[in-house]
Parts: sequence; C-alpha cells; structure tokens
Amino acid sequence: MSSLDLQDKIYTEADRLLLAGRQPTAELIIESLSCELQDAERSLINWWALVPQRLTQTDAKLVLPDVPEALSQAFARVWQQAVQEANSQFVIDKHSQDVGLDVVRREADESLKESKGRLLELEERLKEEISKKEDILTQVKGLEAEIGVLEVNLAAETSQKKQEEQNRLNVEQELNHLRKTYDDSKRTFDQRIKEEQRHTLDAVSKADADVRYYRGALEKLRDDIGKKESALTKNLHDMQAELARKEVKNDTQKTQIKSLEDELKRIKADTTTQTRDLSKVNTSLLSESNKNKRLEDKVKALDEELRKARQKQVNLTTEQSRREGAIRAQLKEKDDELVYALAKTTSLEKKIIAQDEEVRRLNARL
Repeated sequence: MSSLDLQDKIYTEADRLLLAGRQPTAELIIESLSCELQDAERSLINWWALVPQRLTQTDAKLVLPDVPEALSQAFARVWQQAVQEANSQFVIDKHSQDVGLDVVRREADESLKESKGRLLELEERLKEEISKKEDILTQVKGLEAEIGVLEVNLAAETSQKKQEEQNRLNVEQELNHLRKTYDDSKRTFDQRIKEEQRHTLDAVSKADADVRYYRGALEKLRDDIGKKESALTKNLHDMQAELARKEVKNDTQKTQIKSLEDELKRIKADTTTQTRDLSKVNTSLLSESNKNKRLEDKVKALDEELRKARQKQVNLTTEQSRREGAIRAQLKEKDDELVYALAKTTSLEKKIIAQDEEVRRLNARL
C-alpha cells in the first residue's frame, strides 16, 4: 500500500470518527486500519491542519444514522451554520495572524537593520580589540621574555641558594663533627688527665709513703747510731781515762814494772782486744754511714722522681690548655664561617624575595 492511499484512508477514517461524534486518535485509527503508529500520528497531524476545508467539503455528505430525516436536515443546517461561523472566525484569526506576522516581519526587518548596524559597529570594535590584543600580545611576549630571564635568574639564584644552603649544612655538619670530636677529645683527654693524675697521685702517695718509711728508718738508724756512738764514745773516754790512770800508775810505779809486767801484758792484751773491738765498731759505724748515704741518695732519687712527676703533671696541664685553646680557635673560626654563610644566605633570601615581588608585579601587569 502506498503512502498516499494510506493517508487517504487515515483522513477518511478520521472524518468518519469526527462525524460520529468521536475524537480521532492514533489508537482508534490503528485499530481500524492496522497501520504503523508513526504513520497514523503524522497523517493525523496533517488532518487536523486540514479539518476546516474537509468540513466544508463534507457538509453535504453529513448523514446521521438512526435519526429522522427532518431532524437530520435540521442538525445538518445547524452544523453547517456552526462550520460557517467557525470558518469566519478562522479567517478573522488568520487575517489577524497575517497582520501580526507583517508587523513582526517589519519589526524583524528593523531589528535586522539595527543588528547589522550593531554588527558593523561590533566588527569595528572587534578590529580595534584585535589590534589592541596584538599590541598586548607583543607586550606579553616582551614580558614573557623578561619573565623567562627573571626565571633563569631566579633558577640561578635558587641553585646558588641551594648550594649555599648545602654549604651551610656541610659547615654545620663539619661544625657538629668538630664539636663532637672536641667533646670526645676533651672527654678522652680529661679521662687521660684524670688517669694520669690518679697514677701520679698514686705514685706520689707511694713515693711519699716510701720517703716517710725511709725517713723513719733513717731517723731510727740515726738514733741507733747516735746511741751506739754515745756508748762507744763513753767507752772510749772511759778506756782513755783508764789508760791515763794506768800510764800515771806506770809512771809512778816504774819501780814495780817488772812485778807488773804480767799485769801490763794482760792490760796490753785487753787494750788490743778493745782496740780490735773499737776497729770493729768503727767499721760498723762506717758501714752504717755508707748505708745512710745510700738511703739519702735513694731519698734524693725519690724526690727527683716526685719532681719529675709534678713537672709531667704541669706539662700535661699546659698541653691540655694549649689543645683546648687550639680547638676553641678552630671552633671560633667555624662559627665565623657559619655566621658569614648565614649572612650570605639572608642576603640571597632578600634578593629572591625582591625578584618574587618583581615577578608578581609583572604578573599583575599582565
């Protein structure tokens, strides 16, 4: 079935439904003709646009089933009159719509002319804006070049700042290492000094104890020697007195020499024995004197060792002071380097802040 035949059938079915007092719908047409929904809707829309014409064409064919002919003719006349009134109203509405369309068309033409004028004006403004944009683009390119240079300078300054920061960190690490080394050296040196002092004090204490012991022994020995010398001197004096008395007695008793020869021999023998004893005592005294000299030499040696130990302690104290002064000088030098690095870092930060301000100013100008 062609589309025209289908459209005619849909129009006829819609006319029939309308004349039967029912509103034509796509569902009713599909039930009657078994066609597609899209075709029914499209044809029904076109039919509604042609309803006035089709009503005038179908006025003569108006037939009401199961109604008397007189009533049917009266109803047909009423229907025809209603259709005529509807047609006249439709013509009036169409005319008013046409007039409105003319007014709208004239207004549209005027608006179009105004729009064209505005369009020309906008085109002129657009050309001016394009020229301004080109100038601005030129300025932007110049500013971008300046920004590129500033960014390069900023990158260089940033790298320099990072290098300075790294140098500062290295200096701080070296300073911390030196401080740690100084603390370790000081602690080790103090410990060694304490150990040396303890050993020295122990040696001095031992030497003092030995000196006190030997001095006590020497004093005791001197007391013993003094006592022995006193006893021997007393014996010697007694013997000398006895010898003098005997010599006086010998002088006074020369006449009795012969009778006293035996006694003299005995006395000589006793004198020889006493002389031998005196020699022994002198030998013992000499050995004791030598022993005292050796003890005195040993005391002098101990005093010399004590003096050397004290001198060594003084030297250690001096060496500690010298090392501490050197470490403090090195620490002060590192502190000066750190202060210089911090000052340089501060100046670089100020310079970077100034460049950031310049970049922000250029960005604000953009």
